[in-house]
Amino acid sequence: MKKSLITISILSAFVIGSLAGISFSKAEFERSTQEHNVMSTNWFQTSAENKALQIQIYNQAKEELAETMVKKKANDKLNNNAKPAAVVLDIDETVLDNSPDTAWSIKNNTSYPQGWDEWIRLAKAELIPGAKDFLLSAQKMNVDIFYLTNRPEKTRNDTIRNMKLHDLPNVDNKHLYFKTDTAQKGPRQAEISKTHDIVMLIGDNSNDLSDIFYKADLKTRKENVDKIAKDLGIKYIQLPNPMYGDWEDAIYQYKPSKTEDEKAADRYKTLQPMK
Repeated sequence: MKKSLITISILSAFVIGSLAGISFSKAEFERSTQEHNVMSTNWFQTSAENKALQIQIYNQAKEELAETMVKKKANDKLNNNAKPAAVVLDIDETVLDNSPDTAWSIKNNTSYPQGWDEWIRLAKAELIPGAKDFLLSAQKMNVDIFYLTNRPEKTRNDTIRNMKLHDLPNVDNKHLYFKTDTAQKGPRQAEISKTHDIVMLIGDNSNDLSDIFYKADLKTRKENVDKIAKDLGIKYIQLPNPMYGDWEDAIYQYKPSKTEDEKAADRYKTLQPMK
């Protein structure tokens, strides 16, 4: 979600014709700053593949959760201090589909956070396919559900209103954690862990799963996947989101002050061509 017309100024900083082995033209840098997001948003909104992936992931998560709960119940019988089980989920692009906001940004050539507050106030986000079925199944397994989002506190009422329109379980102040003084989710997960045994974390951003990904560079982010690999699909459930996320921020070295031209150049430089 980054916009405002890309100017020709980038051409003064980079030679037309080749950037990290990728050829590009002057016209490419005169498009909307959201041009790079058109196909990813199309894929997210229209592809059968995305819907299939989302349902598949939640179906598998439901099966894994059922197996986890069988093991937990057996272990809890031997543990007088056992805590109730909890699933912790992100909200955006994990439970709620905000792609219409991204599409609006593309067509209006605006930058985040322009339009974002208005979108939340509309409270009209649809559900990610498979999410509700999973959540209702978790509820039947007597698993507490916590929603941990980096939406600001001021959006609490509208967020709850949107989620209640879909009759989702555990949508109340006790089970919704909003952004505090940091986007890091570890501290809020730790708060939940004081009273619950978190058996599953679900999100579209690797930061939703573990703080080892927080502010990590591109190379480290990929290496850190190996650290949780044995628990992927079991404790850690990763959903797809090609539209935005910390993977994109890592491309810009987590420098939001970069100009749109500089971000465009970073995107080209990060590409890994065949030769």
